[in-house]
Amino acid sequence: MKFLIAILIAYFLGSIPSGFILGKIFKGIDIRQYGSKNIGATNVIRVVGVIPGIISFIFDFFKGFFAVQIGRWLLESSTNIFSVSILNIVNKVEDPKIFQIMIIIIGISVMLGHIFPIFLKFKGGKGVATGAGAFINIVPIPVVYALISFVIILIIFRYVSLASMIAVITFFVTELIKNIPKFDEIPFLILTVFIMILIIFRHKENIKRLKSGKEKKLW
Repeated sequence: MKFLIAILIAYFLGSIPSGFILGKIFKGIDIRQYGSKNIGATNVIRVVGVIPGIISFIFDFFKGFFAVQIGRWLLESSTNIFSVSILNIVNKVEDPKIFQIMIIIIGISVMLGHIFPIFLKFKGGKGVATGAGAFINIVPIPVVYALISFVIILIIFRYVSLASMIAVITFFVTELIKNIPKFDEIPFLILTVFIMILIIFRHKENIKRLKSGKEKKLW
């Protein structure tokens, strides 16, 4: 039961649309009608301003982090919640891989909340900042390398979309290298593959604009 509660908390926390709220507070606008029409921090910077954009990024990052942390607290609060009765798949979560899978599902839930927020008719952002916050709690080393690659690519090319996609590829590659040769974190490796595919898919329009030379640079 607590596992299901953690998933719901993560989803609803992820659904809080900081970019949309900041657009209303600072300029009284629906940010979905301006710029790239995205509620993410990049569009907030372009349409509303740098400070609101930074606030949006920080909020989205930490809602991802705390969604996972709340899930950890719930899952670790008693031994009873480690009994999984749904379909009788497992009996106990003492197996670290089962716990890994639970935490991964919570992390994905907060990302899906951001991408498909119930408060905005399931049309949200791309999930990069929220995913970074969630997964720095789960697999910190790959996320750190991903953030480093993000900053480097952003400084060199000034495209947030390109930096985001390179970062998520770095995220996967780093976790892959970590797993060699024993592959003792298979759930986490599968997670990085899923996140990589999801983020790149969410950037499909950006990829088209990059190819045609129409993608806007951050500065």
